[in-house]
Amino acid sequence: MKVGILGAGAMGCLVGAHLKRGGGEVYFIDVFEGHMKAIREKGLIMDLEGESGPQTVFMDGAATNGADVGVCDAVIVLVKCPDIEAAVEANPELFGKDTVAIALQNGVGGSDALAKFFDDDHLGIGVLKSSANIIEPGRIIGRSRFPNSPKGVYFSPVKTDTPYQNIYKELEKLLCDGGMPAEYSGCIEEIIWDKLCDNVMYNGIAALLQLANEDSAGHEDGWLLMRELARETCEVARAKGINLDLNKFWKDRSGKPPFDRSRVKVFHYVSAVFDSTQKRRTEIDYINGAVVKEGRKHGVPTPYNETVWRLVRVMQDNYDFKFKMD
Repeated sequence: MKVGILGAGAMGCLVGAHLKRGGGEVYFIDVFEGHMKAIREKGLIMDLEGESGPQTVFMDGAATNGADVGVCDAVIVLVKCPDIEAAVEANPELFGKDTVAIALQNGVGGSDALAKFFDDDHLGIGVLKSSANIIEPGRIIGRSRFPNSPKGVYFSPVKTDTPYQNIYKELEKLLCDGGMPAEYSGCIEEIIWDKLCDNVMYNGIAALLQLANEDSAGHEDGWLLMRELARETCEVARAKGINLDLNKFWKDRSGKPPFDRSRVKVFHYVSAVFDSTQKRRTEIDYINGAVVKEGRKHGVPTPYNETVWRLVRVMQDNYDFKFKMD
């Protein structure tokens, strides 16, 4: 099966490399020319938790445009939510009449953007419970699944009786064979909101403070703020008919501070840290902003999420005016 990864940043590389290790024909498409060039010339180097050392994976291609790749059986879209429409419009050569497009972004709203281009038969949604960072062009570090998750990726067609179910089953097999636990899931909405709760807790705070997750959660005030953000998200989810229990969620994820920083082996920085550091727009509208939007629909107040959402929006609209020392 021929698979395109549209948006081959850290997470796109993580998913694509596991598909390739599982036996797929896999192509990266990303505007970061230096990253694509390094992968073409030397392969993708992955240093993953739980593996014996760095592994090099040679892809079938790494390009900056879809014209160099051609029509794929499946395209996994991993550009950030605000960039989906522009990325699809810029790479029409990836999509044929039988191509399935699958949104795996953080937050809520990626599949809505893709729905402007694809009908339900050709559209899939999912979520990643794994992490990765680019260390340098052509090299990532990460983990194929979160410690508290049995799988690293979950996905499903929007239309359960799509004639393309075989594509989802093959993707599941390729990922599992490549070392990334995957599930073609029948309860994808609940899993997406469970992951959204993680993003709500960490991403906005990380964008504002530029701290590792462990440092934000390890501070008592950070820990208390995260709990309130998670509480609101669970309340909105329940109002939508999604079974998300705060006590179970919180028990699985957070130990009360203080914590011993010296015992942390790896500090995890979410993508929002890199976005704010490099003066890029974040995905805040699709994370904390999505909770606010859905809360308004269902009459659930979300003051903590709204505060974080608005603060990040102010920050990213004023990057060029931040104080600088002479």
